[in-house]
Amino acid sequence: MPIFTRYKLSGEVVESRFIDSDEITQHKYSILGQKARITTNDGKVYEGFADEPYHTGEGNSLTLMWYDTDYKTGHLSSSNMVTIFIPIGIVAKIEAILYSNPRWGLPPFNEFLFSSEIKRCEFKPDDELKQFIRDFNKKHQK
Repeated sequence: MPIFTRYKLSGEVVESRFIDSDEITQHKYSILGQKARITTNDGKVYEGFADEPYHTGEGNSLTLMWYDTDYKTGHLSSSNMVTIFIPIGIVAKIEAILYSNPRWGLPPFNEFLFSSEIKRCEFKPDDELKQFIRDFNKKHQK
């Protein structure tokens, strides 16, 4: 049974509990549009903006969307998006940051960043920002 954790933008935990897969497939919880981090049973980590769970006769998946972001300006480069499908059966942990959708005024960075981390990476010179993103990705990938 996956662990479901919600955070404030500051990183403070608001809620952490076990979640049944029925809660996900029957829409009894929602992280729609929020930045999410999904960890699978084998330790792989996926980050992006949560979309509605995907249901098919073949199985159910959590879905994350990746925006085509210009990290120099903090704006979208295009309207292109990538969808990541993660089968619910292999999910160990679901984490979400409340009020993290760009509609709340935050840049559309795909990474699971709290407010202090976002402030550090805005308006950095190109090379420094690229290094920040590389270091961040190394830190959070297994």
